[in-house]
Amino acid sequence: MLLAANELSMRQVIAYEPVMKPFGELALPALETAAATANWSRSVEIALRQVACVSAEDVDYLRSDPQIWNQLCRLSTPSYAELSAINTGPQPDEFARLADRVDLIIGQNNRDKSPYGAAFENVRAKLKKSAVYEMEGQGHLAHIQAPGDLGVLINTLAGDTSSQKS
Repeated sequence: MLLAANELSMRQVIAYEPVMKPFGELALPALETAAATANWSRSVEIALRQVACVSAEDVDYLRSDPQIWNQLCRLSTPSYAELSAINTGPQPDEFARLADRVDLIIGQNNRDKSPYGAAFENVRAKLKKSAVYEMEGQGHLAHIQAPGDLGVLINTLAGDTSSQKS
């Protein structure tokens, strides 16, 4: 949406831990193989270990909960295509030129840390104006680990017409 808002006027864009190139380039060959064989469990493992830099212990913990792991597998199906597009697509000088408002969300656990915190700050630097909201106790998987909290925040931001936070 941040790119789309360079072409289309938008009242508001809400982005959760957006990234831009270079991001996860070294994982592309392995993700391509996993996608070609529809090995979504392997795709999740690659994304978590090689892109998100999640520890082996944390991956094992996520894998131990079949509900979470199955959600991650389902969500990983476009991982290769998305990461490839991020790293090969055009890189504008600015994001969301035509957006009236941009709200960025980051998990507290990723703030000022690689890879997501660093990518987040790179995106933020390409925005003329944005508000940043931090999700306490969360990382990049708030949509899995705290979907209700993330939903409340997004609904609140979408309904909030007051001036932006900085």
